[in-house]
Amino acid sequence: MKRTLVTLVMLLALIGGGLALATVVRPIPLPRTIEVVPPVTSKLMCAPMTDDDTLFTDGAETLSQLGEREVPASGPTLQGEQSVPAVIRGGPALVGGIATVGSATRAWVPCAPPRSQGTLLVPSTVGTDLLVINPDASEAVVDLTLYGTDGELVALGARGIAVGPHSSRTIALSVLADQEGPVGVDFSTSRGRATVVARTNTPDVLEAATSSTAGRQHWLAGIPKGATVASLLVTNPGTDRATVEVMAHGTSVAYQPEGGTGVSVPAHSTVAVELGASLAGEATGLEVTSDVDVAVGLSTGTGTDLAFASPVPDATQLGAFVPAGGVLQLSNPSATQATAFVAVGVVEGARATVEHAVPAGATLSIPLEGTAPKGQTVSVNSDVALFGAIADATAGVSAVPLSSTGTVLSEPVDAEIVPTLH
Repeated sequence: MKRTLVTLVMLLALIGGGLALATVVRPIPLPRTIEVVPPVTSKLMCAPMTDDDTLFTDGAETLSQLGEREVPASGPTLQGEQSVPAVIRGGPALVGGIATVGSATRAWVPCAPPRSQGTLLVPSTVGTDLLVINPDASEAVVDLTLYGTDGELVALGARGIAVGPHSSRTIALSVLADQEGPVGVDFSTSRGRATVVARTNTPDVLEAATSSTAGRQHWLAGIPKGATVASLLVTNPGTDRATVEVMAHGTSVAYQPEGGTGVSVPAHSTVAVELGASLAGEATGLEVTSDVDVAVGLSTGTGTDLAFASPVPDATQLGAFVPAGGVLQLSNPSATQATAFVAVGVVEGARATVEHAVPAGATLSIPLEGTAPKGQTVSVNSDVALFGAIADATAGVSAVPLSSTGTVLSEPVDAEIVPTLH
């Protein structure tokens, strides 16, 4: 009996020791995923118009020519003699564009992000080409769909356009669609992504259109005081007819301009709505709404030169880095008066912040410094979301859009843990 008891005790001890050992040796299971917050970075492509353009960028952390090594950048940066696309990277406050000046014309081409799809609108295909930029290390393949005033256009060679890594390709839009009137160019990538810019270079027009996405509400800024041309371009890429409404934000009130009510846009078509005669020559911003998704653009000017404009964001924090001169136009689409603090600084010079009241529904014009050899920075902080641009119609017409520069919240994502990777 005593021997049996000893044996039982030893057996229990062995079992207990084995369980304890198993508990110690067995590894604690690791989670398969972990929640991380990706960094907020922007990558923009800057497309020149000629061989002697000037790049303006602020908020960039790196800067490079397409396909070349990136170099660090800091603060407002101005680089001349731009003849190939440039790549800028930075945080949410990154802004940039390329300025070009002709004999009696001028243009501003905003730096734009690469996309997998987008739409560009031009008032005419005459003298217009498409610059397709691939900023990545793998090939991009782009498909184009063109929409004219009478519906979708048959364009040979518009599908499967291959663009090599870190390179660009130029396509004559007049070869794809030789017709009068406005044209919408919808692009999508079956591989990779691209930045597509439509550039018009004729004796009378030196301008470029960047892409945007279709939606039901858009803001267009930059119609200068004294403009005789204000042509709203609308492309309907869908299968249902669109009905579009236009609200003009003038110097004192918001109103619907003549021709801007109940604009009907057939499916797969592009229309131009002439609004210049009904804007009273005032500096104006446009608010465009539709019952279905449409893409919009703006062609405006004094008749001797035109400026193209794509939709701009409405935000409480806006900014730009621009050449000297011009008029800052701030439009308030809300029903509440806005208080805006506008800071304008000349590079290596003075910087001043002034408080302005922007009436509800109206556009406020603020003349900017006429002398700034190294450019000027403009930042706007408002208690109400505004939209705007810097319009200049002194020697040719240009419109520099204000970009949103506020903090961008990055949504957390689940990242898979791979223990074998080091």
